[in-house]
Amino acid sequence: MAHILVIDDEPDVRLATVMALKHGGHTTVEADGGLPAMRLLQQQGPFDLIVCDVMMPGMTGHEVCQLVRLNQATKNIPFIFLSAKRDTEERLEGIGFGADDYLGKPFALEELLIRVNSVLARHQALATGRATPDPLQQVTLAQCIDLVVRHKLSGKLNVLLKSDLGDKSPVSGAIFFEGGHAVHARLEDRLGEAAVREILASPLLMYSFEAYEVADQITMAMDITRLIKRHG
Repeated sequence: MAHILVIDDEPDVRLATVMALKHGGHTTVEADGGLPAMRLLQQQGPFDLIVCDVMMPGMTGHEVCQLVRLNQATKNIPFIFLSAKRDTEERLEGIGFGADDYLGKPFALEELLIRVNSVLARHQALATGRATPDPLQQVTLAQCIDLVVRHKLSGKLNVLLKSDLGDKSPVSGAIFFEGGHAVHARLEDRLGEAAVREILASPLLMYSFEAYEVADQITMAMDITRLIKRHG
C-alpha cells in the first residue's frame, strides 16, 4: 500500500483517479491545483507517489514536477503525468521534466493501477538494489526488445544497471519506443544512441517494459508466456 498525492483541477477525473487507487489498496490525498499540492507536500508528506495532471490553471503539472525534483526532501518521489495529449513529443517532454511515466486521457482505471504499481515496484527495487521477482526476467533483454520491435509496440523499457564502481548505487535508464521504433533513450547524463549503446553493453540487474496501451501489454504478456513455455 502506498500513500499517493493526486493533483488534478478536474473534479471528475480526480475522483475517478482516487477511487481507482483506493480500490487498488492505496491511500490518497487530493489537490485541485499546483499551489495547493506544494502546500500538501510540506504539510502532509512524505508521499510514496505523485499522480499529476499536466494542463492546469496557474501552476502547470510540468512546473509542479520541476519544483518536486528541485526540492531535496521530495526529489526522489515517483511522479506520473496525466494528460489529454497523447502524442510522442508530449510524452517525451513530460519525461524530460523528470516524470517516471505518462498516461494519456482518457485512460482505463485498470491501466492506471498497472502503471502506478509498476513505478512503485521499480523505485523500490532501485532503493534496495534488488530486483523484484518478475516472469519478464525469464526473457533476456534482447528477446524483450525483439518482441517490442516485432509487434510494433509503444512503451518505455526501464533498466537497472550495475555500476562500474563496486560501491556505487545501481544506475537506472530507459529506452522509449513508438510503433516498435526506439525514439529516445536516457542513462544518467547520456541521451539517444549513446545511452542505448551503454544500456546494451552494461551488466543488467533488472528491466521492465511498460506499454502505453493495455492492448500492447496483453500482446507482450502473451508472447512472453509462449516464449517461456517453448524454452522452459
